[in-house]
Amino acid sequence: MTGLSAARLKGVRLVLTDVDGVLTAGAIYHFVDTMGELVEFKGIHAHDSIALAWLAESGLRTGVITGRVSKGVEARLKLLKVAHIVQGRLDKSAALDEILALEKMTPAQVAYIGDDLPDLAVMRRVALAAAPADARPEVRALAHWTTRARGGAGAFRELAEKILRAQGLWDAVLARYR
Repeated sequence: MTGLSAARLKGVRLVLTDVDGVLTAGAIYHFVDTMGELVEFKGIHAHDSIALAWLAESGLRTGVITGRVSKGVEARLKLLKVAHIVQGRLDKSAALDEILALEKMTPAQVAYIGDDLPDLAVMRRVALAAAPADARPEVRALAHWTTRARGGAGAFRELAEKILRAQGLWDAVLARYR
């Protein structure tokens, strides 16, 4: 693809991501609770988590579009101020349209990071398509940029930092910790 330009990064107003394979390493664990209900268990890297919060606190809108449904992931994302949590949807392009309508934005204002084939439909449409280092080859081939980190190991954080730096928002993030 054409690569990661300053113009692409500066135009981003909405950052969307897949969950499994981007915010997580892709492993999904299941157990049965005391009521006999199947519970899904996943780990989201702390670096990726805080990056979601930084984006929201810096004035950018955030969201996830995922094919799976997890109450735990939803609760965690709400804590991180994620504006759009779309779960149980493999029609990710239609989900993108719904989010864009709510935000009154266009695909030209969106960055999306995904790792697998269901993400391709969104990646083809947005201004900035990114992929973790361990994404499927078809996804990496379509992405404007591929992170150094693997999914679940800081890939989302890399993208968030690139956007925040390009938009002149990184110093304000750093100032919170001085």
